[in-house]
Amino acid sequence: MKNCFSNATVSWNQLEISRRESLIREIPLIIQDTWVRLNPAVYLERVETPVLTPAAKLEAHLEANFELINAGSRGYLRPETTAGTFEVMDSIFKSKKQLPHCLWQVGLSFRDEKNPDTMRATKLRLVQFYQMEFQLFAGYGSKAPYLEAALDGLIACYGGYRKDAEELPHYSEKTIDWYIGDLEVAGCSIRKDWGHGMVFEVAIGLDRLVALQSQHSQ
Repeated sequence: MKNCFSNATVSWNQLEISRRESLIREIPLIIQDTWVRLNPAVYLERVETPVLTPAAKLEAHLEANFELINAGSRGYLRPETTAGTFEVMDSIFKSKKQLPHCLWQVGLSFRDEKNPDTMRATKLRLVQFYQMEFQLFAGYGSKAPYLEAALDGLIACYGGYRKDAEELPHYSEKTIDWYIGDLEVAGCSIRKDWGHGMVFEVAIGLDRLVALQSQHSQ
């Protein structure tokens, strides 16, 4: 990835795009394998939702002073894909209440990071970045170690280690991060902001994973 327009936005070359697309094929299979072994009833389904997100769907982020990029009267550029995924799940849940059910998607997210041009060089903090997110919707009281199992599967394939987060996001009751070296490549949380049960979330920064793969191949 090379700087494009600013140090906090990048362009991708053909090899990096191929690596990203390979990860998009591989990672869901790893997640599915680990979760189905824990619970054969788990079902994974890929969805895609808009980048442009109404302000009403991001109220908790606004209250937490999250670094959103304002898109004017239409709302905000999404800081994560979750709001769209929740919207899809709510429509499914009205007619089909069978849980656990995982919706996942991959696409661009946006953050108005403080000092992104400085942080980009050290932590790969980008204003625009690719995110792959899995939200596993489960009933209240689920005690299956979905986060730990998913992380162990990813670490077995790509390396690194898991570490309890030092600070919880506003929507989380538990967060475990995936690190490779000193770079965080995923945040995995039990979310408390879905009104019908528990949500086990695995959110992977594809940009960082591709960058690490590129470094190792040099």
